[in-house]
This record gives sequence, C-alpha cells and structure tokens, in this order.
Amino acid sequence: MEPAYRTSLRALRAEDHITWRDRSFPDGDVAITDVAAQRWNLLDGTFHLPVMALRRSALDRNLSLMRDYCLAHDVLLAPHAKTTMSPHLAAEQLDAGAWGITVANVEQARVFISAGVRRLLIANPVVGAADLTYLAVQRRIDPDLDVLTLIDSDAAVEIMDTALRELGEDLPRMPVLIEVGYAGGRGGVRTTADAMDVADAVRRSQHLELVGIEGFEGLVPGDTVDDQRRRAKTFLSWSASVVHRLHERELLSRDTPIVSFGGSSFFDLVVSCFRDEWVGPRVDVVLRSGCYLTHDHGIYARTSPLLHQAPGPLPAVEVWGEVLSCPEPNLAVVGVGRRDVSTDAGLPIPIAVRRARVTREPVGLQVTAVNDQHAFVAVSGGDELQVGDLVCFGVSHPCTTFDKWRLIPLITEDHEVIDAIRTYF
Repeated sequence: MEPAYRTSLRALRAEDHITWRDRSFPDGDVAITDVAAQRWNLLDGTFHLPVMALRRSALDRNLSLMRDYCLAHDVLLAPHAKTTMSPHLAAEQLDAGAWGITVANVEQARVFISAGVRRLLIANPVVGAADLTYLAVQRRIDPDLDVLTLIDSDAAVEIMDTALRELGEDLPRMPVLIEVGYAGGRGGVRTTADAMDVADAVRRSQHLELVGIEGFEGLVPGDTVDDQRRRAKTFLSWSASVVHRLHERELLSRDTPIVSFGGSSFFDLVVSCFRDEWVGPRVDVVLRSGCYLTHDHGIYARTSPLLHQAPGPLPAVEVWGEVLSCPEPNLAVVGVGRRDVSTDAGLPIPIAVRRARVTREPVGLQVTAVNDQHAFVAVSGGDELQVGDLVCFGVSHPCTTFDKWRLIPLITEDHEVIDAIRTYF
C-alpha cells in the first residue's frame, strides 16, 4: 500500500502549476508534473537569474549515505524539515528509511501533517492555545498520528496538561521529551535536578507521558571545531547521566525510551555516546540532522561526519547569477544577494563561471560582501570576469537559502531541468 505521504504528495503536485509567483521559472502556466516534458535547461537563457537549483545526483548520494550510516550504527533518523520545508524532499527522506520528520513548531507541523506525514517530532515546547488545539483535533481525526513535543519546565507541563484536559479527555496521553540544554544555549533544563523536577511534574499530570529526552549539541560554543566537539561530548555525557537517573527513578513510560540529538555537524558524537559507549537499558537513538540532504560548500563541508565516508557527500545546492557590472579593476558585481542566498554562516562561494556556453572552475574569485541583491566579487590570481558572465555560487548553511525560494528546479549534471521542488515556508 502506498504511504499516506506519497498519496498526499501526488495530490499536491497534481493541482500545482508554475505561475509568475515562482521566481526564475519561464513564463507560462505549466503543471509541476509536466516540467520534465518542457526539456528546459537551467543555463540556456530560458530561466530568469538569479536562480537556485538542486542537483539530483547529489541528493541521491546524500540520501544513500545517511541511510547506510543509520543502519550501520543502529540509529533512527527524523530529519529536520525546517531545512527545506518541502513535502517532496521529506517524502524522499522517508522513502530512504527515515523514522519520522522533525519540525520546529506547529506551523511547520501543519505543512507535513497536511502532506500525509504521520510521525513528527516538534523540537520545541508547545504552549500556544491555537497550537495545542490543532494537535488535539488532528490526533482525534487520525488516531495513528504520532506527534512528540518537548518540555523543559513545570510551567510548560501545567499549560499543556490544562489545555489537554479541556481539549482531549478522550485522547491518549501526549508523549513528551524532556529537553536538556547548556549554559548560554537555547531551551532545555540546565541541571539534573531540574530534569527530575520536570519529570515528576509530567508523572503528576493527567494527559502527558514522558518517553525520553532531547537536546541539540550543534551550537555548543567553541573557539575551534575541535573545541566545539570537546564541549559537545561533555554535554552529551551529562545528558546520558540524565537518562540513567530517569531510569533509576522509573520516570520513563516506555521500556525503550527515545534519546534524540544530532544536528548535521556532530551526530557521530551522539552515536558514540548513546551506542558505542552506552551501558544500560537500551534506548532508541533518533538523530535529527537536516542539512545532510544537501550538504554544502561551507560549514558542513568542514564539519559533517559523513566526510569520513567513501564516497563522501556532495553539495546539492547551487545559485546562479549574472555579472551585472565590472565598475573597478578586479571587482565584479553579480546579481545574487541576501534575498537569494544564505549569508549567516559565511558568504557564498564562487564554484563555476560560464561564458559562451562553456563552464569552467574559477581560480581567483572571492565574495567580499553582499547587499540585498548584489554580491561583490574580488577578482585575482589571473582570473577575469566580464559583464554577462554567469557565476555559480555554493552556499554555507542551506537552511537560509531554501527559505528564499518557493519553487526550485531539480537538475542533472548537464543542467537539464527534470522536475521542480515546491517549498512551503
């Protein structure tokens, strides 16, 4: 039987057409399902620039790498869909064996529940009235819908339990994970004592059940990557001690509780802590890496644990723009800016130049600054650019490139457009 997410995706795509709202795409009312039949090429002058594209071959490589990694290490994967906000790409991740999908809030959960996803981890506490009402309604409509949320305070327990008392007396208990955190980080209890207090509050509640813990090690501060890894390992070791203490006090409702960590940089440390070095009752380890799917030319090109695999991950995201001006010696201004590409974790990286239908690697190009619509490219090392040249940029941190594009061409190695990926930011 076809999974619900595949049925829903087919229905979404069947009614979806390319319009003027879909930047970069050629004019014309073309059905999404008919994109391949148009025989478009991204770089032959058909598409308006700038344009973001995804390479099919890179997505396939990265999906396989993460699937094999999780199988080899006996861990589950609930990729964070905030990266792409695309039911199409989430369906590919689920097809490749993902256990579920992670989202940041109920607004994002609505997208994927509507798209047929039936297991979601909301990686934040849910305390809003509209959000709790929505989840109660959806759980009543579909008893098979499995939604986990976080909790890190007695106050959040009280808000959730009170709301569910009014909304969901007929529903089974809502599964929650205690969020653990570190000093200076975002949400999460900071001490073992705080974790026990929250667990006790959940036990006293009428409508919640504690099924495990959750945390995020990816933003642990450090002066270097090695320093970050050391601090992340310390944080994970303490988190493991919290799990042991919850076991000892019999505060976990499941025989095999969930332990969920793992950004896209240090998930190997999660595996080491909760698989390789773990001593105690079995836990289900759920990684939440999202950016593994597309990898990048920046932060994850330096930190992804998949770099140790052979073959390794491939960057799937590229953003093309035209050289608009060469106003000074050794300076080119390209029509790609903050509205088009991520800049929060590093400036875009020139990876290709195209002129007269010939593409080459750059030898001396570097982005030194960006405006809303422009990239300032320093030209050196014997390289040169002309007005009208096309420049391809790789990105650092794909999340904040995806959110700038409603519809993204899916391309072959020859830049033939074989599909289009809709996002729902």
